[in-house]
Amino acid sequence: MLSFLLLFCCSLVKGQVNLVGKPGLIYTPSARESPDGQLSFGYNYNPIRYSLRKRGKNPEQILFANLTFLKRFDINFLLLQSRATKTRPVREAIGDRQIDLRYLILKEKANWPSLAVMVSTPFTTDGAMLTHALVATKNFQLKTDWILEVSAGYGSPYYLYRDDSNLKNTSVLTNFAWQKKSEDSYKNMYLEGPFAGVGLHYRNVGGLMAEWDGQQMNIGAYGRIFKRWTVQAALLNFDQVSFGTSFAFSLLDPARRIKKQTHESQ
Repeated sequence: MLSFLLLFCCSLVKGQVNLVGKPGLIYTPSARESPDGQLSFGYNYNPIRYSLRKRGKNPEQILFANLTFLKRFDINFLLLQSRATKTRPVREAIGDRQIDLRYLILKEKANWPSLAVMVSTPFTTDGAMLTHALVATKNFQLKTDWILEVSAGYGSPYYLYRDDSNLKNTSVLTNFAWQKKSEDSYKNMYLEGPFAGVGLHYRNVGGLMAEWDGQQMNIGAYGRIFKRWTVQAALLNFDQVSFGTSFAFSLLDPARRIKKQTHESQ
């Protein structure tokens, strides 16, 4: 009974995520495999100089929840909100809502990396953090306690959205159009073109990160508390600080986890 309770309360989960809540580094996503049934949620702060909606005007916060199911499929719920400053108050409703999907095409093996594709659903009429990318990830065991994670990918310069206004938004299945990121109303070019990053992980307690997000270099560090709670901070383009936190746990019932672990050990 004690072992049963410990398994339920203390099972290991992988909770490190990027700006919008996907498995990844700072801005960039990865093809890291997430355990089946894992649910993570959290908060990230994006500084004013690199805000996605109102760059140079208002900082932002991103609230997210990410669920992995069917072993390879992730669904990500996002909420992007501008934060008020002394000189620029914010007058908006709940913020930009978004749903992202990620599918693990290939799981990592000894001789090849994992591969994942991720897309933002095209039902939005106004999105500043849309992701349409293909990314590969490979882990290298350096020493007993150290792992080097290397990721590289490409973000599409185009995306599909609904060319409609909120006042005329009567159906989510109308007025689809292609849009070039560099020509939309935000022009933030988030995850456009090639990107890459590395993470140096020590056991399951923390690590260092560095990445090229398609526009700038970012560096950061993260730590994990009680195996489930992750906190991280980063220096964007070496001049502004971002930070965030997330909490991850498994939704699988204990009996199913015991059965799965027993099967894997045989």
